[in-house]
Amino acid sequence: MEDSKDAFSRIFEAHSDELFRHAFLRLSDRERALELTQETFLKAWNYVVEGGDVRQYRSFLYRILNNLIIDEYRKHKSQSLDAMLENEETSTQVEAELLRDDTDELEAAVVRFDSARAVAALANVGEAYRSVLVMRYIDGLSPKEIAESLGESENTVSVRIHRGIKKLQTLLEDPKLQ
Repeated sequence: MEDSKDAFSRIFEAHSDELFRHAFLRLSDRERALELTQETFLKAWNYVVEGGDVRQYRSFLYRILNNLIIDEYRKHKSQSLDAMLENEETSTQVEAELLRDDTDELEAAVVRFDSARAVAALANVGEAYRSVLVMRYIDGLSPKEIAESLGESENTVSVRIHRGIKKLQTLLEDPKLQ
């Protein structure tokens, strides 16, 4: 049991920040994001203690967190990313995260337009696209890891990422958003 605690402690250290960041970007509520991140690890620990087998902890943790976020959306109407932009501190954090991108397509879109506009446009791409774009470009998950965490095929996730980028680019090129 001590080995399990040590291993789980290392997993917590390795993934807690990125899970919190993901929850925060999806919920725009720091305290609630922290609570859901903690609940994610509690659920994962209980699963392991009950004898559950986990092959990929990162995608397993994201799956738990995404399910908690979905439950949160069902309980409360989520704040839009537009509301996040009103909070200067949050806006700065979101902009910094968006600028960390390493993919040519999204980087080109963000470079052409300021980060605040990109975040506002991201709010309008639809939840299915927004969630995979956040997981891919902000959280740094691979399409395979995203697929595992969402319980979908890797192909479906890749198509959503591609379509989400195209939709984001179209929204950013819309003169109404300029």
